[in-house]
Amino acid sequence: MNYEADKLKQEIENGNFFVNNGRILQMLNILAGDFKKLTEIKYVLSDLEEYEIVRSIDYLYESGYVKLRNTDNGKPTTLADAPFKYLSAKLTAEGVRVLVGKKTDDCITL
Repeated sequence: MNYEADKLKQEIENGNFFVNNGRILQMLNILAGDFKKLTEIKYVLSDLEEYEIVRSIDYLYESGYVKLRNTDNGKPTTLADAPFKYLSAKLTAEGVRVLVGKKTDDCITL
């Protein structure tokens, strides 16, 4: 590929990333309450590849918009410390602020 094609591909991937971040936040909000397994989110958002969900969850976690928990032992964790199939997520207060428009983030499209 040439530079222009690479640049266009990157812009498309970034756009999808921003939309995916918003979709995952909205999904967690709809399923509000307790932690939701990432495998369930993957099932509902079946048009997304697992790596896309991981990429978005990583960003949302590092930004403080979601908390992660290991479903095997119930303890807080990170993507680096537990396999995808053992992770569950929950919105934080910061994540809710983004959803209701009280906080903006250029990497989240709602």
